[in-house]
Amino acid sequence: MAKYTIIIDSCCNLFSKDLNSSKIDFHVVPLTMMMGGEEFVDDDNFNTAPFVEKMTASKTGAKSACPSPEAFAEIMRTRDNIIVITLSSKLSGTHASAMTAAEEIKKEFPNKKIFVLDSLTAAAGMDLLVLKLRDLIESGEYNFDQITVKITEIRSATRTRFLLQDLGNLVRNGRLSKMTVRILNTVKIKLICGEDGKGEIKQYGMSIGTRRGLVAMAEMPGEEAGKSLTPDDQIVINHTFNETDASFLKNLLESKFGFKNIKVLITRGITSLYAADKGIVLAY
Repeated sequence: MAKYTIIIDSCCNLFSKDLNSSKIDFHVVPLTMMMGGEEFVDDDNFNTAPFVEKMTASKTGAKSACPSPEAFAEIMRTRDNIIVITLSSKLSGTHASAMTAAEEIKKEFPNKKIFVLDSLTAAAGMDLLVLKLRDLIESGEYNFDQITVKITEIRSATRTRFLLQDLGNLVRNGRLSKMTVRILNTVKIKLICGEDGKGEIKQYGMSIGTRRGLVAMAEMPGEEAGKSLTPDDQIVINHTFNETDASFLKNLLESKFGFKNIKVLITRGITSLYAADKGIVLAY
């Protein structure tokens, strides 16, 4: 069987070492973050903890920049059966960079198989797509074209939801108004947001307090238990240095709804930039 190459950007919270498969070469192309005049590359050596501390204390917040097309092309030149999964094109220019790279490499190597998927999501949603893609490849049941069709179908069914403790960076990046956040903090309301199925962010609910918010989040895949979701279906939880709430959510999904295959991942730099300290992201 020909070896596959999976390329993702660092809004996915898996690291280069995480897909241990003899059938797959796994590569992470890092985004870059800027804060207080400093530049940070979100690669496998990046230390997220001090970055989150600096960001929390910052009055200006942090911003991100997508990888160049050449960052993707460099990997594509020496690999085959390439499948790229990127952060939503509505949130970043990363997908455009990957598409530009694929077009250039196809000119150099017309017979090379390359497929670029706009995830239409971020963070745990990307993690879930990569894990599903790994399973499709390792099954050995499908050829390249069949795999690209199936992962596109899976993307359409993937749901991502998040609950944030610190909304400051969303304010500083123009995603929420200061007045909205002031009101939410005053009455201790937590927003549950997620992708809208088209790659952008929308609100799905609100609750008073974190625990009630986590219960409401668990109810979302819980409503699909026994329908579109089975106990063995993969679920992913991301957290930004918040093992307590991540464990609470995981235990709730297991004990109340019977889900067995739940992977918990700490956030990399880019997800931490938007999820901020103590953020929780769920994908199913």
